[in-house]
Amino acid sequence: MKHKFTKYLGRVTEILELGFEDKFIYVHYTKGNTEKTACILKNENKSEVEYLEGFFTDNNVSEEMRKDVRKFLKGDKDNHGEEWNEFTNFLMKTLSLNMVFGITIALTVFAFYKLGSYLDTTYSFYPMFTLIGTFFGIGIGGLTGYVMYQKYFKSPVEKQKVKNADESNLQNGVKNIKEYQIIDVSIEQVRKAVREFSENLPKGVYRTILIQEDNSIDFNQLADILRGIPSKKIYMSKETYNLFEENERKIPVEMDIVQKAVDLYVKERKEYPMLRFDPQKRVNYYQLIQEHYLKAVPETQFYITDLDGLITHIRPEKRKMDNSSNI
Repeated sequence: MKHKFTKYLGRVTEILELGFEDKFIYVHYTKGNTEKTACILKNENKSEVEYLEGFFTDNNVSEEMRKDVRKFLKGDKDNHGEEWNEFTNFLMKTLSLNMVFGITIALTVFAFYKLGSYLDTTYSFYPMFTLIGTFFGIGIGGLTGYVMYQKYFKSPVEKQKVKNADESNLQNGVKNIKEYQIIDVSIEQVRKAVREFSENLPKGVYRTILIQEDNSIDFNQLADILRGIPSKKIYMSKETYNLFEENERKIPVEMDIVQKAVDLYVKERKEYPMLRFDPQKRVNYYQLIQEHYLKAVPETQFYITDLDGLITHIRPEKRKMDNSSNI
């Protein structure tokens, strides 16, 4: 189920849409001309509020919006459904257990008795269908009573046993993940594994669910594809999906910041932040800082590619000049 939050900040409308699943949180956020969609993987022992805080910080979500979401997650989520369930349980437990079962079995037996009697009268098989209908009604009535007991009258001890069993299964699942052997892989092998993983994701879920807070890849999700857990960390940009080794771990962090700034600049100004005649198409940090798209100059020099404005840290090769000249 999705939940929508709306804030009006002067002339700017801020909208946050959240969808909660067992393994991830779907987030769609718009603020003025800014729009961001993400799927946050729930792979750590954190609350839903803690998972969302990183997204809020990265996208400058207003404090008013954050307060509404925190309040919702602390007690208001599914409030109506919980109230209805509480009322239903109260009503069922208020009635006599014997009366509930008695009415259920009596009505079921009577219904099947009448059906059997009708068939006997129609086809002159009395009392065969009447007896079959009566016994069948007793069986169905008993089964219905058992289902009702399981739903409304199961003791807290029994419920706790079920909960413990679920937790045990979850822990076993975690243990199975940890049992993968440690392997050495190349960055190209990881790139192929990421592509294969992405192809099997459901619609609307992106490969960013692989990326942890420090931009490293969560190899537990790729273990089946790689047949093990890599011995070295590999890092990925959340914006461009480029991969980096340990000695380049600072690059994806800067790349994400600069890519967001470039995207916003292009969206609002309809041009790239670079010098017009720069053959290398270097990102002009002076323009971005002057217009408040960046707060500081990154250590890495990035370049704008021809792929829809994506940036790269790889310096492009100088184009060979044509030796011929016009006279």
